[in-house]
Amino acid sequence: MRIGENTTQNYQSILQMLKNLNKNTRNDPFGIFHSNFGMNQTGQGSRPDMVEVVPGHYCKNDPRIIANFRKNFDEDGDLINSHGVAGMDITGKDPSEWHKIVEVSEEGRQSMFDMVKREFIQEQGIANGDTTQRSEVFAAYQKSIPKADRLTATWTLGQYERQYNKAMYEAVRASNPTWEPGQYFDPAILQGITRESVEARIVQTGTDSLGLKSIDCLA
Repeated sequence: MRIGENTTQNYQSILQMLKNLNKNTRNDPFGIFHSNFGMNQTGQGSRPDMVEVVPGHYCKNDPRIIANFRKNFDEDGDLINSHGVAGMDITGKDPSEWHKIVEVSEEGRQSMFDMVKREFIQEQGIANGDTTQRSEVFAAYQKSIPKADRLTATWTLGQYERQYNKAMYEAVRASNPTWEPGQYFDPAILQGITRESVEARIVQTGTDSLGLKSIDCLA
C-alpha cells in the first residue's frame, strides 16, 4: 500500500514493539511496561509500583521511565510515528473507514506534484526508496491538517501521487514509445507538464480512488 507505506510501516514497527513490551515478559525482564496488567475492576493497579501513562499502557512509577514512555504518545494518548505524526493508527480499523477521497489542499497537492516530477526525472521513472522524499511530503501535509482528517487525507494524497506519476510516464512514452523506466529520457519532455494540466485529467473513479482520463478523451 503506497499511501504512507513508509509511515504505516514505521508506525506498525513502533506499535509492535510496544505490544511486545506490554505482553511478553521475556522482552520486558524488569517489568517496566505493561498493558492492562494487574488491573482490578475499578481500573486501579494492583501493583503499587505501576502507573498508567496513557489509557491501557502502564509502566513503572519512575519519573525517567514515565518521561521516556510518554514521548511515544501525544497529549491524547495516540501513538506518534517516527515522523512525529499522530493520528495514523490503522489498528482495528476497517479500510473502508479511511479509504475515501476527500479534499486535499492545493499546497499539499503541489508539494506532492513537485516531488513526483523531480524524482521521476532524477530516477528516470523508477521509484527509489533510498532517495525518495515522499515520506517527508506526506508528514509535512499530515502535520498541516487536523489529526482526525489525517488518514483519509493521506490516502487521497496518495491517489494524487499515483496519477501524477502516471501522467509523467505517459508523457515520456508519447515522446518515445519504446522508453522503459530506468532508461534515460530528455527532461525537457516534462517541461510543460504542470499540476494543473494533470489535474484537469483526474477524475474520481470510486469512493476510494482516482483515475486519469486519456488525452484523447479531452479532445
